[in-house]
Amino acid sequence: MDIKNAEEIMVEAIKATDEYKDFLYQREIVFSDSVSAALLKEYESLQTKLQMYALTGKEAEQSDIDRFTQLNGVMALSQQTGAYLLSKVRMHKLLADIFAHLSESCQLPIEMPDL
Repeated sequence: MDIKNAEEIMVEAIKATDEYKDFLYQREIVFSDSVSAALLKEYESLQTKLQMYALTGKEAEQSDIDRFTQLNGVMALSQQTGAYLLSKVRMHKLLADIFAHLSESCQLPIEMPDL
């Protein structure tokens, strides 16, 4: 079997999962509101930035930490935003499990934490 063909089959299988369908549904709801969309984009950008600081061993700027903490509180107030973020975590878990399986099958195991 051609690897690119297998890749397309896997993509279609992922798109057929309940996790993916829920993610699309939750994303549509949250991003239909421009204020929520802007806040989420900022939140996710800061989250990535802070994770990069942690990975590189550099100290994050206090203003980024403060803003992330503030946004985290705002995100917690919205049931819709919480549902979106949870659906995103479930998608990341699904993809991580697939990647772990592929890695193990190629004798390059990666330990993935259980969520």
